[in-house]
Amino acid sequence: MTQKYLYNSYEEAMKVVKRYGWCIESVHPDLITSEMAMGAVKSWGGCLKYVPVHLITPEFAMEAVRYKGYNLKHVPTHLITPELALIAVKQRGYDLEFVPAHCQTQEVIEAALRRDLPAKKFIKVKRLMMEALEEALDG
Repeated sequence: MTQKYLYNSYEEAMKVVKRYGWCIESVHPDLITSEMAMGAVKSWGGCLKYVPVHLITPEFAMEAVRYKGYNLKHVPTHLITPELALIAVKQRGYDLEFVPAHCQTQEVIEAALRRDLPAKKFIKVKRLMMEALEEALDG
């Protein structure tokens, strides 16, 4: 079954998406530009999951994660940094699930556990897990 798109012209899509970011889901992917995608993300960060991966930049990722940490789930792994991870886990510790091991710093893990201690199950670096658990339980 082919998906039908509500917006098949760039001009029409641009008007709608800047105001209602979630509408980017209904735009044909060939029409989505960086400018349109950024307008959508600024309107509703959750629309990052509808932005073609090749258009996602660190700026898009930051905007979406600041909007809601859970959007880290839709950020390509190569764009996730410890700084971005920290923003996400400070909002919701469980978002540690989407933080790759190379970004799970002591600071990121501690912030996640302070927010949601059960997020410990998502720690990928075991040595840091023990240190962070000690810190979280003591602090």
